[in-house]
Amino acid sequence: MPTHTSPVTSNFSLHTAQRAAKSAAAPQKAAVKKPATKAEGATKAAQPTLVELIRRHLAESKEPRSAVEISTALGQAYPERQITTKVVRVTLEGLVAKSQAERSKQGKSVFYTAPASEPTGGPKAEAQPEEAADQKA
Repeated sequence: MPTHTSPVTSNFSLHTAQRAAKSAAAPQKAAVKKPATKAEGATKAAQPTLVELIRRHLAESKEPRSAVEISTALGQAYPERQITTKVVRVTLEGLVAKSQAERSKQGKSVFYTAPASEPTGGPKAEAQPEEAADQKA
């Protein structure tokens, strides 16, 4: 009987050969990307983090700002960074969760401000001398 080669078998061989070629090429691409990532890491280490930029911006702002306003201002100040509104909003919500920013709502709009007092010891540092004075008296 004559042997019959099904199209599935020949396609399988073709796809296997293509996968092998792609996997052989993949390590070369990874090797090219590694030096670029190290260079980017050194550059990013010199730049302030987005959290720091947002905290600084809120501290300098005298009035509440929306996530869109903050991302626009930071995008103009740092054009080399690709700052999106969504990332700024998520970062702001993280700061609110850690009491490093305050959220206020006006209708459907959400605005953010720097906290009224520093959460890292502002009120506690002031309260300690008063307690010490009360104990001495």
